[in-house]
Amino acid sequence: FLASGAFGVSFGAGFSSLSRISGMPLSIGLIGLGRWGLNIKRTLESLGVTVIVIERNHIVPEKLDGVCIATPSSTHVEVALPYIERGIPTFIEKPMATSSADVARLEEAARTSGAPIFVGHIYLYNPAFRKIVELARTIGIVQGMSAEGANDAPRSDSTVLWDWLPHHVAMAREILGINPSRVSVTSAATHAIRDAAIITYMFGSIPLVSRISWVSPEKKRMFTIVGTEGTIVFDETADHKITLVKGSDVEHPLYEAEPPLTVELRAFLNMVQTRREDRPHLVDARDIIRAIEAAEEAAASGSVVTIA
Repeated sequence: FLASGAFGVSFGAGFSSLSRISGMPLSIGLIGLGRWGLNIKRTLESLGVTVIVIERNHIVPEKLDGVCIATPSSTHVEVALPYIERGIPTFIEKPMATSSADVARLEEAARTSGAPIFVGHIYLYNPAFRKIVELARTIGIVQGMSAEGANDAPRSDSTVLWDWLPHHVAMAREILGINPSRVSVTSAATHAIRDAAIITYMFGSIPLVSRISWVSPEKKRMFTIVGTEGTIVFDETADHKITLVKGSDVEHPLYEAEPPLTVELRAFLNMVQTRREDRPHLVDARDIIRAIEAAEEAAASGSVVTIA
């Protein structure tokens, strides 16, 4: 499966399931064995990789081909830095960091060591979303977008904005090819932390309205694009994940069925082997984190915030 969006992405189509360097299976370290870390472990093993589970704060093992960081977002920078400083290709789950200052620390370390960094914005590798990027060209001029993300799994180290907005901002950037310019937020905190919010980003004159929650009893993962000639709905929880509406015509376009995490980790392993990035990961992360910082400022101040 190969596709390209506004910011550009390509997947390692030539990557073998039995990944090898010098005839040996790739050895990939994994830090973080929560729910998502276990998914990463199973997927890497299905791709023929030797996974070495590393406890947080342990010394960097010798002879690692790469490492995956799947710890809580507030710990990503401190956990990843020793590996990046050693020049080891590093996969960091989204968000890569929780401040622009920490992004700069990672960028400087990568510049010094030459370590390639891969940021896990998984929707950019989701075959259904890649199909939507393609379909967006068929619905005329984009007039607006909306997104919904809801679950009942609150985190203690960050607000709901850092959990869901990396997805929504990444998707909107990929479709439009530009960054948001300003943001406003209405939010609530029912457990002493911001756990539900409505965020309006303006991408030029095009709004993205994002409704996110940790307290909703219903899980939602939706993204809608409204154009002058049609509407596209991406509903990850539905049987038909893509709905294309043009006038009275309703279609459910087909797309590749490979799991998004498999596509994403195959691209990472290709980066490990070639030391070449498939897309500008650090640029993506820096711009997305600036957008979320601005949303946090807007939530705290109750005002519209311009994004630098």
